[in-house]
Amino acid sequence: MRRTLLKSLLLVAAWPWSGAWSQSPLVFAVITTTTVDETRAAWEPFFADMRSATGLEVQGYFAPNYSSAVEAVVTNRAQLAWLSSKAALDCIEQSNVEVFAQLVDSNGSPGYRSIIITRRDGPVTSVEQLLAAPRTYGFAMGEMSSTSGNAMPAYALFVPRGIRPEQHFVPFIRGTHAQTLGAVLDGRVHAGTYNTEELQRLKAMQPQRAAKLRVLWESALIPKDPLLWHRGLPLSVRKRLSGFLFGYGHTPQQKQRLKQMFDLAGFKPSTNEQLKFVLEIEDFKQRSEVLLDTRLTESQKNERLTDLRDRYNRLARSLQGGTSTPP
Repeated sequence: MRRTLLKSLLLVAAWPWSGAWSQSPLVFAVITTTTVDETRAAWEPFFADMRSATGLEVQGYFAPNYSSAVEAVVTNRAQLAWLSSKAALDCIEQSNVEVFAQLVDSNGSPGYRSIIITRRDGPVTSVEQLLAAPRTYGFAMGEMSSTSGNAMPAYALFVPRGIRPEQHFVPFIRGTHAQTLGAVLDGRVHAGTYNTEELQRLKAMQPQRAAKLRVLWESALIPKDPLLWHRGLPLSVRKRLSGFLFGYGHTPQQKQRLKQMFDLAGFKPSTNEQLKFVLEIEDFKQRSEVLLDTRLTESQKNERLTDLRDRYNRLARSLQGGTSTPP
């Protein structure tokens, strides 16, 4: 409990926001699921349109990994961001930000799914086989702030079976979606996490690589990713941003740019409430890990469970309030 309180106080002390945004330019952090260069090439035309339409000096920051994107938001080096739901929850826990929008899929899908992939010509043919033999197979897992690469498979697949991936698989590696895919295809591991959005793009852009994959497991639906902004942005700035974003995607050129960015059709208003599902997932995973940890005494377990309960209640309150998205 004291450790959690101390951490919170240190974060508040380090927080640079002073009640009003006065920085220029605005930095928009974008998570990178393929490569930084590919992501930059896909998003820069969109940012050029944003600068032209809003009169705001918006610059993209193309984070090489999820942790870099989270750090940029938490330290206020980025005032807007596209993040995974898990990364967004991490940011809300540590800084004065909120969800104000959600991605809209070009196919109209409300979400995507976490999957476990393996090589079609490899020795693993089922998820049961992968999990049944400890320290027999190699596995590549997503970054800690990845929803489909870490939070969902841990919640739905590993924790219910009492499996700690770091101990169960040899070798065990973590990385971006592109890195886990590469590790599987190169034969450095037998299986790894991925998601249905990335797989669909791979089928469209690199069908030969996609044809080498077998899907071993698929999760329940994960809501589309959120956009966040800092609460310190002036209302006038937020109005210009939301007006642009929620009106973008009507012309043929805009539709083409959205499709190149992340196979998108546009953006719709949202709030912190869309993150409730990932809070439930994360809380269940963390509490289960404590209960299953044989190294902890009952007293230590109770202390950690109390801390987790306090964290859950604190975050649940943060997710109840709506966003201040201008009309």
